[in-house]
Amino acid sequence: MSNLSELLPAGAGAKSAEFVASGTLGSGVTVALNSDGSVSAVASDGSSSELGSLTTFSTSDNDRVTAAYDVASQKIVIAYRDNGNSSYGTAIVGTVSGVSITFGTAVVFASGNADNKNIVYDANAEKVVIAYQDRGNSAYGTAIVGTVSGTSISFGSATVFETANAGYIGAAYDSTAQKVVISYTDYGNSSYGTAIVGTVSGTSISFGSAVVFESASVSYSSAVYDPDQNKTIIAYRDTGNSGYGTAIVSTVSGTSISFGTAVVFNTASTNYTQTTYDTANDKVVIGYQDGGNSDAATAIVGTVSGTSISFGSEATASTELTQPIGMAFDASSGKVIFVYRDFVGGATNGTFNEGTVSGTSISFGSKVVWTTDNPDGDARTGSAAAYDSGLGRVVIVNAPTIAGNDHGKAIVYKGEGSNNTDFIGITDQAIADTATGAVIVQGGVSEKVSGLTVGADYYVQADGSLASSSIPFDISGASYDSVSFGVSAQDATPTSIRFNTTGTKMFVIGESSDNVNEYNLSIAFDISTSVFNQSFSVSAQEIQPRGLAFNNNGTKMFVVGGSGDDVNEYVLSVGFDISTSAFSQNFSVSTEMFSPSGIAFNSDGTKMFVCGSTNDSVFEYYLTSGFDISTASFVDSISVSSEEASPLDIAFNNDGTKMFIAGATGDAVYEYSLLTGFDISTATYVISFSVAGEESTIQGIAFNTTGTKFYITGSTTDAVYQYSTTAASTTVPAGRALSSTSILLEG
Repeated sequence: MSNLSELLPAGAGAKSAEFVASGTLGSGVTVALNSDGSVSAVASDGSSSELGSLTTFSTSDNDRVTAAYDVASQKIVIAYRDNGNSSYGTAIVGTVSGVSITFGTAVVFASGNADNKNIVYDANAEKVVIAYQDRGNSAYGTAIVGTVSGTSISFGSATVFETANAGYIGAAYDSTAQKVVISYTDYGNSSYGTAIVGTVSGTSISFGSAVVFESASVSYSSAVYDPDQNKTIIAYRDTGNSGYGTAIVSTVSGTSISFGTAVVFNTASTNYTQTTYDTANDKVVIGYQDGGNSDAATAIVGTVSGTSISFGSEATASTELTQPIGMAFDASSGKVIFVYRDFVGGATNGTFNEGTVSGTSISFGSKVVWTTDNPDGDARTGSAAAYDSGLGRVVIVNAPTIAGNDHGKAIVYKGEGSNNTDFIGITDQAIADTATGAVIVQGGVSEKVSGLTVGADYYVQADGSLASSSIPFDISGASYDSVSFGVSAQDATPTSIRFNTTGTKMFVIGESSDNVNEYNLSIAFDISTSVFNQSFSVSAQEIQPRGLAFNNNGTKMFVVGGSGDDVNEYVLSVGFDISTSAFSQNFSVSTEMFSPSGIAFNSDGTKMFVCGSTNDSVFEYYLTSGFDISTASFVDSISVSSEEASPLDIAFNNDGTKMFIAGATGDAVYEYSLLTGFDISTATYVISFSVAGEESTIQGIAFNTTGTKFYITGSTTDAVYQYSTTAASTTVPAGRALSSTSILLEG
């Protein structure tokens, strides 16, 4: 490939250049440079899709299968009814690697017949919620919270949300309101369509009041959240209106839910409704069996606006008799995966199609048969599909109905990749095939491409669409945001900073007050919106507190310092609410080091890392029980003295392949690469970033959850400072990395 500068005309100033189009290109299309110097739309890189092998997770008859991806643990959680064990509600954790999946040990969450279930991941609580019809308790609508640790899952106590027979349960997570929305058929109230809002706290869930969204008999309800419009959409069969396919938009406020006007999307008998959200196109996609078209597998695209939803034209995935059983959006390929039971020539196969959304339409590719085991076609739920966003894989879960082969199984699918390794820019206007037209390159100016923000950096996502961001956890070219927040009123010697998972709370610990100080942020991870809320004294355990950490849901807090040479663990009855803190136990690190100043954990709490200035090292401990320091044992250490003689805090990226050290002597943040995630023996120093312009005695460092921002604090200025990580570069890493050429739109 030629150097970009060689392709630009003199005086172009890396702004815009003329290229020949290979294929017709619209305005604002992301384009890649071909070997002949032409450009084409970012699409597949030619790597073929892969389908793994069916893997058994249950050796007994099971059905009513549902699945979700747990982002915090990076695991797939499958819930099912184990008919080989009295139809008990059971769950199991799956780990995806390549196109394979392995499983831990199954755990019973309901010692009774658990029917009509659905599972959803609560990103704020970092828990899964399983909603089900408890036939062991009068078929009441019931929900339970699950916590994944390693390859296992544990559960809190079940909560009844409907004291009547509740069926056809759907579930979605409203990430703005941080609530779980459950839809269901209320058989205790004329089978009306009903919804309720749940709030997860610790290992429990509580509910507001149930609200009827359809005063008629409904079935096959499926819920999906639209993050672009901050709405939850419920699709269902309206039996009170000839069984027509219908959808309605809901708005969550606190623990209440309200609805717009229902909209019919299919004027025929509609069954087995499935939903997903296309994040690339900001569209809702509904899949269903169309009784008006020989029960064909059909899908339609919905656009939410305010409290209403409108639809394009429906598209057929299969013209055979079908039963839709799952739907997921594969963000790595930009495709909707529509999974269904296909009756062809007397055989019943598990089949899926990849769907591509364009505007208000969807089109489908060829069928892919993933099993001939006759998957369960009961949409309450028979089989299911879930997207592993960590690896970019779709996991299809199968509950076969063939006698003698009715074991629970799962299979992993990898779609095609993206050719963004040669991404060069975006078209300034439409260019016809073989014609020449302008492409905006780095630093480019556009007055024609709508929807882009002046002064923003853009990168190409795996599906070829543009998004504004930075390269996660890359400090190589970080920049100060000119945003700071003083904390001297609470502590004149701040030593560590941490956030809750949503960035709506910031915590600063310091030596002068011996307190953990809690601040509320009205805009997530924007420290300029911080307001002091409350403090909690740790002086009874540590009079020189220097390091702070939390577990994933904030129900445990950990403090290290210079006076005790130990790690102090506190239990919080309400996650990330320090007023509910109570000291639990401590763990001595004096054998390895003195005066610990920084602490961090891996994602599931089975590894703990402590650093300090007296030893100039990072120490690694293994915990047999996640986030339980009483189970900790020393593993290894690594010296960082070549870079920082006084390491005071430590942070990692999400998968532990990067480690960051903050220290007082170098006034810098140091980045290390780990060949094996969270294994410090594989760490290699990479680069440093100076913060001397803001703070000359850096003591603490933290990142936001996506790694696009980082924050430091120190004792010279008694403030917290905010930085952005590296803007996207002109060399794009291969694979699914969400990074590529930066296009800066100037005014």
